[in-house]
Amino acid sequence: MFSFGTVNFIFVVFVILYLPRIWCWFAPFKKQKRVFNYKKNKLALIIPARNEGNAVLPLFESIENQTYDRNNFDVFVVVKEYDDPVIEYAKRINAKVFVDVTQTCKGDCLDSTIKKMLKEYPEKYDGYLIVDADCVLDSTFMEEMNNAMATGADVINAKKLVKNYLPGNQNTCNLVTACNGLIWTFMDEMGNRWKSDHGFTTMTVTTGILFSKKLVEKWGGWIYRSTLTEDMELERDCALQGYKTFYYSYAKIYMEEAPTLEMTNKRRTRWMTGVTHSDLLYGPKLLKKEKTFHNIANNYYVLCLWVVYAYVAALILIGGINLISGFIALFSISSATHYFAMTLYCFFGIYLIFFALTAMAIIVSYDQITLNFIGKIKLLFVHPLFYMKYISIVAKALVNKEPQTWEVIERVKVQK
Repeated sequence: MFSFGTVNFIFVVFVILYLPRIWCWFAPFKKQKRVFNYKKNKLALIIPARNEGNAVLPLFESIENQTYDRNNFDVFVVVKEYDDPVIEYAKRINAKVFVDVTQTCKGDCLDSTIKKMLKEYPEKYDGYLIVDADCVLDSTFMEEMNNAMATGADVINAKKLVKNYLPGNQNTCNLVTACNGLIWTFMDEMGNRWKSDHGFTTMTVTTGILFSKKLVEKWGGWIYRSTLTEDMELERDCALQGYKTFYYSYAKIYMEEAPTLEMTNKRRTRWMTGVTHSDLLYGPKLLKKEKTFHNIANNYYVLCLWVVYAYVAALILIGGINLISGFIALFSISSATHYFAMTLYCFFGIYLIFFALTAMAIIVSYDQITLNFIGKIKLLFVHPLFYMKYISIVAKALVNKEPQTWEVIERVKVQK
């Protein structure tokens, strides 16, 4: 039967295979180089706002407080119904409103909107930004995104922070929001920072993101609609097509985190289902690319979650076999202690890698997390268990190839 040495060997192999990704964790300890753009690009800010109600008000307020001259950017709000109250809110900030009654997912919404914009405002915009309705923009967001355009990147990612930590939102901040909020630290500062600085494809999320005029006109709309997570399709196609991506930590956007575990699980189930489906869709194409060092390394960073999947699956298999063997041993003359100990050891092996991730993420974002010291200690030990929920989510996604439906996600109530 499996020994402790077997588990130790699997752990060492995993660390070796995952080491290039771990190396990215240390990038935020050095400040990113600032970029300045003397050109004031004309920008279009697109906000999908289907059934968002007054959840859009903090975003609209932050738009009005931008340091970037409003003459240099226009706002487009997209709704599904002609009687959506968001339309009246949009008028307050002089935003243009598109109504798309046929949209069934965010990809549909973006596709119809971009097509209308290219038709009605040809050649007008140098860059197209997408921001979700429940976000809030830092006052320099538009200015810094314009600065980032000086890099010549086709896709630019902003730094994602937790909106619930902002003053006035403390009633929506708890251990659940803190747990899910760490994903942005891991994705951006502990991932995208290093990848961006070394010319590798960054992980894209279609909020707080900018696309060049050249890329949007090439698409002629929005072409990533095979899964519900259009952002994960985008990332993989950027790697496939060789589009230049850039992550700029000085452009900041605040993301809303659900304060209940039920809402959070609904969100991350939908997202991780799209991640795995996008991998299955684009993975074979990426692996067929020309075998240059850059392409091989880039594929690794795009698909390296599968290293984690393999490690976790191996320990679950070993732990499961030992658990069954332990129960069998209870009904025989054999000792069940060894089997149960092995099961716990496998569980600890999974918990340990998520604990290390959690510890580093808390160190990197320590000042941003508004939990008190005891709350941060709880976060340190609870978050690995929170992350282990992804095991069942990913397993279900690999078995179920049907895409998730575009359900309405409950929003945090806006205080008057």
